Amino acid sequence: MDEKVLDKYIKGEATFKERQQVVDWLDDDEKNVREMMALHKLHDIAVMNQAEAGEISPKPEKQHALWRKIGVELLKVAAVIVVLLGIQVLMKTDETGYQTLYVPSGQRAELTLPDGTKVWLNSCSRLVYPQTFGEEREVKLDGEGYFTVAHNDRQAFVVKTSVFDIKVLGTEFNVKAYSASGEQRVDLLDGSVELSGNAIGRKAFRMSPRESVRMVDGRFERLRIDDYDYFKWKEGLICFNNESVGSIIEKLELYYDTHIIVENKNFLNDVYSGKFRTKDGIEQVLKVLQLEHDFTYVKDDNLNLITIK
Repeated sequence: MDEKVLDKYIKGEATFKERQQVVDWLDDDEKNVREMMALHKLHDIAVMNQAEAGEISPKPEKQHALWRKIGVELLKVAAVIVVLLGIQVLMKTDETGYQTLYVPSGQRAELTLPDGTKVWLNSCSRLVYPQTFGEEREVKLDGEGYFTVAHNDRQAFVVKTSVFDIKVLGTEFNVKAYSASGEQRVDLLDGSVELSGNAIGRKAFRMSPRESVRMVDGRFERLRIDDYDYFKWKEGLICFNNESVGSIIEKLELYYDTHIIVENKNFLNDVYSGKFRTKDGIEQVLKVLQLEHDFTYVKDDNLNLITIK
């Protein structure tokens, strides 16, 4: 990949064609994603240092060589490795040393925490975690995350949401806990987790493998997991299995951070099954739905609004 194009992309100066080239390059190989992460982080450091010192930035050819050299070293010592899957995620560190990772709409990210726990984050999700774990392993989630927790008998891992506290020693589970949504759920695929919080009551609730616990508008539900395709979101797929069009539209609003007004309500209870790549965008889903359901839509980019007629 031409380093001048990467430089323009990081600085926000790339043309549409160049941005597409970079996105395709990122999708080709995970190593490219890691290189971009290192380059972007180094750019931010360089900008801050120059602003503080009032220095002039080095010549471009020297700057590129320096970025590449230091970028490799950054990846070697990084405590938390973030895989950017096709686009830049947003990260910041506060004065207490906690980091916040936010995944924009229509995107996803994968990271490895300091203890070796792997986390996949879905669109419009925010994870807050410490740079290093002390006596506790605790993170905060607003959104959807899939966790494969590194086992530690002496130190439980806790995921805090607006409704649940999820305590585990080492297991695999999915949490959907968007604060703006009326539904929050925990799906346990392997191992054991313990739920606590006001929604659960005074006594903690222990889940069993292949069990799903959901809180829908204040109602507590226990179900068996019967659709594992749902969890393919971490692979970049949105899967619907005999799901109502109304429910699909709600998920599209959530995942793509877009407001959808439905004027034609006749088909909302119709069901649909299908799989879509997240990166193809919301319009691709709507166009496929049009093949089986009679509706038209108008998209207003300025208002971030889609009207279905």
